[in-house]
Amino acid sequence: MNLHKIIFDSTLYQKLKNTVLIDEDGEKMEYTLEYLITHFSERVELYCTKCKDKRVFTPDKVYRDAPRVPNVQFLPQLVRNEPTLYKTFRCSLNSQHKILYGFLVDGEQIIKIAEYPSKYDSVKDGFNKYENVLSKQNISELAKASQLESYGYAIGAFLYYRRIFENLIIKTFINTDIKEKISEDDFRKKRMEDKIEYIQEYLPDYFNENSHIYSTLSKGIHELQEAECREYLPIVQTIIYFSLDEAVDKRNKELRKKEFANKLKNINTKLK
Repeated sequence: MNLHKIIFDSTLYQKLKNTVLIDEDGEKMEYTLEYLITHFSERVELYCTKCKDKRVFTPDKVYRDAPRVPNVQFLPQLVRNEPTLYKTFRCSLNSQHKILYGFLVDGEQIIKIAEYPSKYDSVKDGFNKYENVLSKQNISELAKASQLESYGYAIGAFLYYRRIFENLIIKTFINTDIKEKISEDDFRKKRMEDKIEYIQEYLPDYFNENSHIYSTLSKGIHELQEAECREYLPIVQTIIYFSLDEAVDKRNKELRKKEFANKLKNINTKLK
């Protein structure tokens, strides 16, 4: 049982068993997720949408709905509401910046019913840094993958990540100066493994080391169940983003090399 994953990474409306057993000094102790979430006290690093950067967040109070409310339509009865808790975290730089997670306790289940800001809001500002390695359409697809993930549509997210993978390969091919380079049409006709081999030295190392992710994405779209894709999605997402970050660094180095080469050429021209 990973409480951190339940609070921060579970999707909206995901149903979890409320009662859990935890090993404490060799003895199994029974707790409820409601209790564990309420008493979660770890400081965590999250993206602050107000600071527009990663910050350390500290757990705040847990707010709960009243368990009973009178309803005039059912008097003299009292209508029982299911208990709802809202766990908030405050930014270490500015305590007015908050992240909220909401959970509904429904019998033996606990359901995540709220997350604000959304996962999409938490990552969208970082997408523009990929504009030198991805097209505008792919950057938009990163946002769509994030939205689908937040609602638990893992297969749909897999589809967008595969498109991003494919287009990163094409973009790298177009941007590289390969001796006796084949045409773009001929490159597109190659199998994916042959495309990767053709431009291997121009791809991020992390990307090459994990290039088999493409077959995982394809299998996820065509064969795996939603639950399986949801389990593998965080790993796939991490590989995609690590590879994109490395591609950005590599592209920026190439651009700086060209920039300084041009500056040196201009100096030599002036000195002649």
